[in-house]
Amino acid sequence: MRLDIAYRLHFTYAERVSESQNEIRVRPRDDLRQQVLSYRLTTTPATRVLQTRDYFGTTVDHLGIRGPHDDLLVVAEASVETSPTESAPAPVSCERLGDQQFVNQHVEYLAPSQHVHWGELVDEVASWAVRGAADDVSERVLAVAQAVPTVLTYERGSTSIGVTLEELIDGGRGVCQDFAHLAVGMLRCIGIPARYVSGYLFALDETRLDDGADNGGPAADDVAPGADADPSSHGLVGEDVFAPERAPAASPTAISVQTHAWIEAAVPGYGWHALDPTNGGSVSERHVVIGYGRDYNDVPPVRGVFDGTADAKVDAEVIIAQPTAPVSMVTEPIRRQARVAVSAPTTDTSAQQQAAQQQQQ
Repeated sequence: MRLDIAYRLHFTYAERVSESQNEIRVRPRDDLRQQVLSYRLTTTPATRVLQTRDYFGTTVDHLGIRGPHDDLLVVAEASVETSPTESAPAPVSCERLGDQQFVNQHVEYLAPSQHVHWGELVDEVASWAVRGAADDVSERVLAVAQAVPTVLTYERGSTSIGVTLEELIDGGRGVCQDFAHLAVGMLRCIGIPARYVSGYLFALDETRLDDGADNGGPAADDVAPGADADPSSHGLVGEDVFAPERAPAASPTAISVQTHAWIEAAVPGYGWHALDPTNGGSVSERHVVIGYGRDYNDVPPVRGVFDGTADAKVDAEVIIAQPTAPVSMVTEPIRRQARVAVSAPTTDTSAQQQAAQQQQQ
């Protein structure tokens, strides 16, 4: 499937700041399932962009503005060709999870991480999720992915970055990153390596399995367990970043979406098996991978600092389109607002050293 993606970020500051530095992780990944046909990132004011790859292989665009400014516009445009996912893994005994070589190769995806650490409650929920599963790794992975949307109900604005897995279970509500974090934690605590995936999903409602119908939307009978059958009650992907604007039914080839999150689990003898716990189902060619890591902290879309004491705001917009509906947002008004966490400058540094954190969730 050919998809064109446009990601626009507009940083604004209440007062002029003297410098800002940002890391942007929005470029789709090149791998066996998807190929990036083109990608470009532009800024206003114009500045040099240094592109690198981080430890996990995710592309990072580094950019900074030195000199007084009160706003920064970043526009990233990509075209990507995706392929259908591979068939599900053949049955593999869970005994193979204990193979020392396999454990050594995946040790960082078995250990707790910043947003994925667990206690007795997560252990209990994970054991409950796989209680009826056979002695088969992929069946247990699917059981966990299908159990998460029965534990959590999707609700925009219900959580923020930093919530623990126990708090998620107690609250019973979350967004896509929470669904992914809980699934990753449940899998790790039963000995299955799992990683967090950040990307895009070309679908009107990410809480439903998309059947690839001509109307571009999910089938009504594909609602995940525990999900609301009314699509108007759900947001799109990663609500903590964007307030979605649903595309009209008459124009399904271009939709306004948000960054999405799902998981991959390591299966001995197979490799990484992708599943989407937000809808309790599989990953399709409508899923576009940006990158992966131990949890959200390894693949945030934006992370940066600026020198100044002003409040910061980030307006953001993402449009995904099939080639029949070209994407062009450079001259269009921004219609989404991202929440920005801004820390107060420390008192033991000079004004030139004071940096406030601005991180998009």
